[in-house]
Amino acid sequence: MKVKVAHLFKKLEEIERDSSELKKLTDRLADDREYSPVLKASFSQEIEKLEEQRKEILSIKVEKNPTLVATNSQVTESAERTNTEPLDRKKSDKPVRKY
Repeated sequence: MKVKVAHLFKKLEEIERDSSELKKLTDRLADDREYSPVLKASFSQEIEKLEEQRKEILSIKVEKNPTLVATNSQVTESAERTNTEPLDRKKSDKPVRKY
């Protein structure tokens, strides 16, 4: 299955955001309520699920597409070509109109 790295980064951001929000909600729960332990357990299960998704995404191996990725030698060659071009280019040989 092909997935773009940008999509994975976006998903990682969502996971981290959701996880931090769940942690904040867990911290804000009052301990003296009868529903608190159930909610805390539910929140912690969801946090664990999110962490598992995060680990799965981080374990994915990225393959480089050779047609889209420029090699270092190609980049340096193109940089050398642009650096060796003379900075003082002659004006074109077209006649200049004088008014």
